[in-house]
Amino acid sequence: MSGALPFRLYTRKELDIVEAAIGERCAAWLREWGLADGEAQASVCPVPLADISAAKWLAAGAGWPVMSDQPGFFARVCLGADKSRAAIESSDLAASTTRAARDALAAAISGEDAAPAYAGLKEGGLLDPVFSATGALRAELRHGDQILTVLLSAEQAARWLPKPGLPAAPGPISLRSLSLDGQVELEVRASPAQFSIEDLGSLRPGDVIRLDQKAGTPFDLRLASGELLGRAQYGLHQGQPSVKVRRTDKAINKSGKA
Repeated sequence: MSGALPFRLYTRKELDIVEAAIGERCAAWLREWGLADGEAQASVCPVPLADISAAKWLAAGAGWPVMSDQPGFFARVCLGADKSRAAIESSDLAASTTRAARDALAAAISGEDAAPAYAGLKEGGLLDPVFSATGALRAELRHGDQILTVLLSAEQAARWLPKPGLPAAPGPISLRSLSLDGQVELEVRASPAQFSIEDLGSLRPGDVIRLDQKAGTPFDLRLASGELLGRAQYGLHQGQPSVKVRRTDKAINKSGKA
């Protein structure tokens, strides 16, 4: 399974993405396994806890979706006829077909190749907590008058969502690549200070932070890339907060080279 966080909330756009992905997978499954006419429609919403507790579910562990007990769905879709539960269970061929179709649908929704091992029915309160936690989704598949309800954990749902990209780290500034009127960002870095977690949590406007440095000692003057240019001292110039360069550690010549 993916390393996504197991608990989350969704935007409507994210729900639409999951819904479309499940619909596409279900359509592909239907082309292979379905005999009945018509298409299956998919809808997705956050899990309503009342629906879980009031139903019985087929489960195959936390790594696979959970399905509601709807024997008519697979009989109608895969065998092309309405059959009672007793009729399905009395026919070994029909039962093996519906089991194989069910496992194939679970694998398609999960994006896995291996078939799950579904056991008997479970009461909703006995399901793995991942199917009732914040971030679990309820997918409803409709084919004609047949409905199959599937529960996905947040981790399973995350398979269908774009992975959040990390912002690209800015590369170091090469002074030799800049013209003389090019703009660079300078930073004046103060001395570090140590805090306990308790002190950090109690910070309020107006509090004074003691730095691990004597008053009047110059601070580092650096490029945004972290390259040290020299030392500077805080002060005021014409009423504006400013720094005065006290020492340069790297000379910048007229060619722009450091």
